Amino acid sequence: MKFNKNLRNILVLTVIFCVIVIVSVALIQFYGQSKINSQCSYLDPILVDFLAFGAALFLFLEGIYRIFENPNYSLKKQITVIIRIAFGCAIITLHIIQFIHK
Repeated sequence: MKFNKNLRNILVLTVIFCVIVIVSVALIQFYGQSKINSQCSYLDPILVDFLAFGAALFLFLEGIYRIFENPNYSLKKQITVIIRIAFGCAIITLHIIQFIHK
């Protein structure tokens, strides 16, 4: 599959946006944890983490699929897909951090 310039630009923007979101979410989460006096674990059952991780993985993979399904769409048409992928990355990051903490 030959990458056209538009698809390459969309993928680069998606990766940059996801990295910014992942780093931001991780920093906010770790900063928030450092301010908690009682180092208690998260109260949600581990099943919630798995379900949220699965839903976030769906958002991420479905977004990537949509980008490759419509490689000639403009960045303006793909921006909502990029945001959906970034939300998936944010949720995955949060629940990995929470899972590690448990």
